[in-house]
Amino acid sequence: MLIVNANLVDVAAGAVREKAAVLIRDGRIEDTGRSLPNTGENEIDAAGAYVCPGLIDGHVHLFLNAGSSPGTAFLSSDDEALMRTAETNAALALRSGITTVRDCGGPAQLVFRFAEMVRRGELPGPRILAAGSPLTRPKGHCHFFGVEVASPEDARRAVDRQVAMGAALIKLMASGGGLTPGTDPAEADLAPAVMREAVAAAHSSGVHVCAHCHAAESISRALDAGVDTIEHASFVRPKGPPEFQPELARRMKDQGVAVGPTAISGVRIAQAIRNGGLQNGRDRDAVLRLESRRRHTAYFLEAGVNILAGSDCGVANTPFNSLVDELDEYVNAGMSPVAALRSATSDSARYLNQPWLGSIEAGFAADLLFLSGNPLKSLEPLRAPLVVIKEGVVTCDFRPASLGLSQPLR
Repeated sequence: MLIVNANLVDVAAGAVREKAAVLIRDGRIEDTGRSLPNTGENEIDAAGAYVCPGLIDGHVHLFLNAGSSPGTAFLSSDDEALMRTAETNAALALRSGITTVRDCGGPAQLVFRFAEMVRRGELPGPRILAAGSPLTRPKGHCHFFGVEVASPEDARRAVDRQVAMGAALIKLMASGGGLTPGTDPAEADLAPAVMREAVAAAHSSGVHVCAHCHAAESISRALDAGVDTIEHASFVRPKGPPEFQPELARRMKDQGVAVGPTAISGVRIAQAIRNGGLQNGRDRDAVLRLESRRRHTAYFLEAGVNILAGSDCGVANTPFNSLVDELDEYVNAGMSPVAALRSATSDSARYLNQPWLGSIEAGFAADLLFLSGNPLKSLEPLRAPLVVIKEGVVTCDFRPASLGLSQPLR
């Protein structure tokens, strides 16, 4: 495939290359330049559209339905219904320009089966970096699709089993969570020795580790254990409302640990609680905890902590087209549109150890979006991509038929 007449978005440089061409072969970018010879490839005229890398959502749950009570819906669904939920979610993500997702926890057998079906092209969807079942304490957060571990030996066995099944990462439930009755977001759930062994086992197998952390103590333990990314980072204390702790943020920066604030889902889950009440009676100050993620995002930026874009979609009121809303939260917190876009493309790829994603360069995956405007100036064009290309294949084409181009797919 040869793409011509493109305004090529270089996210790393924060610049646009006008009248550029992109040559794609076997799902990879072979070359870019102002003029490339057409040697018989399928040619697409971008007609001046801005062409940027496909987006990466660094925190999703494909098997949760994004409704008002996703936990209840999950527990009442059989495997067939859960697979339908994942299929619907994946298709929406791809239509929204998200070409890679990091699934941060679900029922392992279904997650890996679904990821393989998408990889083989049997179902539409983004590339899936899957954790499988998260590691949690007995009866801990998301134990209903997790692997319960009580000792370092349990943790190592669980990690080895998940990696053998195809895990690209390991997810640790280092604190309680609002989705799981009987757990407390203020409590650090996994013992330090368990977390250290899980991280060591994962790293020895070449996969990274993310940790769900609401409790401030769980953040500290995750940093001690050497995790790669921290999710939510709510700084919940045993008593009183959440309170940002600059010393923990400094440790994140110094250790090169990226944080996924998941700010938009916090706001939306808080609204769901206001509308329908708590799911978890032990989740004290739940609304304050959830809405604090917005405020903490600005504090992380001030502290120089790496930000990994992730929507946490699948949780309450957070569908699989929510990533741009998450990026808007970062801009509102003080990030430039360029930096926000990097957090979901080139920076994200680096934090997730995917060096061939997130940029339009020779050798990289041909994951591309055609946009009506410059996303380095405004994120709004990302909300309605004109064309979505994944691994060199046009998966969605929404360009108006009146332009004489292909018929839009809806």
